[in-house]
Amino acid sequence: MEIVKMKDIEGMGESAQTLVLGYDPVANKVGMIPASKIGGGVPWFGRKWAKASSTPVGAPVGDLDLGRSLAHEMGLGGYLVQNDHSRQKLSASNHNLLENGNAADLTGAAGHYHWGWNVPFYYQYYEDDTYEYETISLGGPRKGMWNYYIPVGSRSCAGYATMDRTNSRLVSFVNPTAQYRGGNNDSSLDSAFDSQLGKPATNLSIDAFRTAARKNGTLWFANERVMVFVTGMLKRLIFGNRNIQAAFNDTLDANGLRQGGTGVGIDLPTAWEGNFHYYPYIGLNVGIAQGDFTGLLSTTIQENGASKTIGNIPSFFGLKNDYKYLYCMCENMLLQCNADKSQSLFISNSIDGSNMSLSSVANLVKIATGPTAASAGWLYPKTMTLKNLAFFPKEVGGSISTYWCDGYYNPAADSGLRGARLLGAANIGGFAGSAFLSGYDAPSSANADYGAFLCEYAEAFTTQPIWGTDN
Repeated sequence: MEIVKMKDIEGMGESAQTLVLGYDPVANKVGMIPASKIGGGVPWFGRKWAKASSTPVGAPVGDLDLGRSLAHEMGLGGYLVQNDHSRQKLSASNHNLLENGNAADLTGAAGHYHWGWNVPFYYQYYEDDTYEYETISLGGPRKGMWNYYIPVGSRSCAGYATMDRTNSRLVSFVNPTAQYRGGNNDSSLDSAFDSQLGKPATNLSIDAFRTAARKNGTLWFANERVMVFVTGMLKRLIFGNRNIQAAFNDTLDANGLRQGGTGVGIDLPTAWEGNFHYYPYIGLNVGIAQGDFTGLLSTTIQENGASKTIGNIPSFFGLKNDYKYLYCMCENMLLQCNADKSQSLFISNSIDGSNMSLSSVANLVKIATGPTAASAGWLYPKTMTLKNLAFFPKEVGGSISTYWCDGYYNPAADSGLRGARLLGAANIGGFAGSAFLSGYDAPSSANADYGAFLCEYAEAFTTQPIWGTDN
């Protein structure tokens, strides 16, 4: 074998964060191999955050080639999903078309207009003395660590769902007719500037929303926590940033990976409270023609006789407006207020279509207890619990641009149960985001700016982790 200098050794495959020296006896060749591909392991990619640093930006780890192609490998983008969970991919360039070029019917006859992924995968969270890590693997669990299995799934591609008023069913249809009137089903507004035709449904309790979601069949949900977690996690991994409200940056970094975020969120009308009474003001049809677009969109609305441009509408591979438009009360997170004015998070690990109790913590799993609060108000998390595909603040002390960047509201109550209000509304400012959490309201709350996204999974699963073995 020819002797070569280390600096002249070429890579075997794309470089990764860590390379090791290897020898291929068949090719009689020495080369540098991504560490993530050694030992028969599955391909994986993720990010790490230095514990000693306040920056929300993480460094890449694992297979950078997978990181660059992750959205493609997972099939992230728009789909038409039937009630039986069968799905058709929409065109990446225009959601008015199927992937095969045929016209796509988003009005309801061909299924729900959804965003999601078409391969199951595994998620890992772990830490050492220096870093916290979030990674995902395709094709199987990672050996020697705890893995969370996540099946094929999807959610409302427009960000939110509406109601089939005839059948009291939550649907992801783009259909501006009276049967699918959004808001609170106020027919008197149908010809007004603030018409709710073609808008998200709001002003229903989460119990009503999830009951309406179940009418699509088994494994259909409303504002389900794993879907919120997975959406936020994928953004953190793809953008390398815990601050999803960071400015959008279309330039790739030195590794060819995305950076930045998808911006501050949707613009407000001139007077959302006065003109729209906090009801939705943009339609479910925004951004359809842009397909699996990542970046910022805009649209024009009528506001009490005047036209107004609404910009900064975020889109993540075709998923629009999934934060900072309408609050979403979670159907399977419950907060208990404690005597020391902290809150504890309770969940069920079974994602099987059963209804988790929102009136008692009996038989639920306690995930964590958060920090105490001397008085009611907004706080920014410094560290988070990410156990069992749920998120909850461990300690506060962050800001709009440091650590986790999203807001947490503790009512400083010493008893009682609260619902988990997620994602943030259009007027909440920098508190909004993938990890936004308000523990103020009762689980039964319903308001004009409380909406729901419909979501589904191809199979039931548990949010208890499994250990990756050699078998």
